[in-house]
Amino acid sequence: MRLTHYTNYALRTLMYAAMRGPDLVRVQDVSDAYGISRAHLVKCVHQLGLWGYLENVRGRNGGFRLARAPAVITVGEIARKTEDCQDLVECFNPAVNTCPMVTVCRLKTTFQRAQLAFMAVLDDVTLADLVANAHELAPLIGLDRAELAAE
Repeated sequence: MRLTHYTNYALRTLMYAAMRGPDLVRVQDVSDAYGISRAHLVKCVHQLGLWGYLENVRGRNGGFRLARAPAVITVGEIARKTEDCQDLVECFNPAVNTCPMVTVCRLKTTFQRAQLAFMAVLDDVTLADLVANAHELAPLIGLDRAELAAE
């Protein structure tokens, strides 16, 4: 299974915001921390705001912060929102399937079970879980302990 860069960027943006707590974060901060294009992050932050995961504050002193508690945001829900197509193989989508074995194929059901298991693991992990070791993550992305949300 492979997730897109967009999903990766969305999750890392949310992790950064979670580590900063209620403080506003600038897109440039995240871009610098992870070495990700600012343009990609602007789109990501905008969409996460529309979905209700971020509170986006416009203006000169603007930025963004989490709009929901990290403990209620799961990796699985973010992956489902950010991935356009969750079809592992063509036979998952009847509109494009060309395989004549689709109605009796055990490979398809094997892939379906694998995908369900993969998503079940992601559904069990929250944003809070991802940043539980913020004190270890922070120095790797240029944050010091004073910038972290209260632990």
